[in-house]
Amino acid sequence: MNHPDPEQTRDGARVERQVNKLVNERGALFDKARTSRGLSDVDRHRLVTVERELDECFLARRRLRADRDANRFDRDRPSIRRSLPPKTTP
Repeated sequence: MNHPDPEQTRDGARVERQVNKLVNERGALFDKARTSRGLSDVDRHRLVTVERELDECFLARRRLRADRDANRFDRDRPSIRRSLPPKTTP
């Protein structure tokens, strides 16, 4: 049975909390734009920053999933890695 890495679990939870916080802030900015017919320069700048931070969180989430999947593959089928012949250069 595979057990999740506690550090990856903590990192994943941290990323998810950050995503939720940013999504809520982004939604509030969109609501503000809708009710006031636009955003101030400061709010527009903050929206751009929030969206950039969200992109970074999604990238971190993809990296965590890739690491988890790579570790799972190594644990589940260690013989695959050992059976590959070494690479030779011509």
